[in-house]
Formats: sequence, C-alpha cells, structure tokens
Amino acid sequence: MNLPRTVTLIVQHVDGLRFQATVGEHTVAVDALPEDGGTGAAPSAPQLFAAAVGACMLEFVANSCRLHGIPFERLSLTLDYTEQAQPRRVGVIEATLCIEPEPPEDVKRRLISVARHATLANTLTHPPEVAIRFAEGGDAIGAN
Repeated sequence: MNLPRTVTLIVQHVDGLRFQATVGEHTVAVDALPEDGGTGAAPSAPQLFAAAVGACMLEFVANSCRLHGIPFERLSLTLDYTEQAQPRRVGVIEATLCIEPEPPEDVKRRLISVARHATLANTLTHPPEVAIRFAEGGDAIGAN
C-alpha cells in the first residue's frame, strides 16, 4: 500500500435532508434522523461514521486473525456511541468484540490492541486537519 494517498468522494443533495455519497463505483445513501428533520430513509451521517469506525476496527481484527492463524467461526463488533450537544459531535465510542471460538486472554488483549490501532481509531486519536472551501467559479461538484 502506497501512503499517503488521496481519496476523493462526492456528496450530493438528493432532497430534504437526504444525500448520496459516492466514492469510486460505490454509492451510499445518507438521511438525517426524523427528530433532526430527515425521513430516516437511510442511516444518518453520525450512524455511518460509527459504522465506518466499527467496520475499520473489525477489518483490522479479521486481518490480524488471518495473518496470525487465529481461527474464528464468528467475528462481530457491537459499537455504542453517544452524541453530545455542545458542540454537536460523537462523544464516547464503546466497541465490544465477539469472536467464536473464544480465544485465550492474551490473544484477546492483542486483538483489542489491533482494533485500537485501526485507521479510523488512529484518526480519532490524531485528528486530521479539516479544510472547507467553496468551489471556484460556481462549478458544480460532481457534475458530469
């Protein structure tokens, strides 16, 4: 893997508070929760954020199991998060790993460490710089 690399994705307004995010050939629908003015027709952005964090952690754990010959018949992660109000953000994230058959305690500790060092977990502990600007000259982003 050559790093650093730049990935571009495009998020476009569909209607109301629904959006479509496209990266490469993949498209994901996003909708605000009804209590936030959306219809709830798709996961909200914070829900997708949490899902991405959980999937990233589990990807790292599954790959570590593969590389180190740790057998599993079932591998899952439950992620709970809280949303905070001031400023509005995801607050606490708690992830619980489940692996069957259950490995020894030393393997569990190693896999927890692996999950803590997944790309998005690292991103949360080392926040990226966020730059926001308007497109130049009124160019429509994502227009073909």
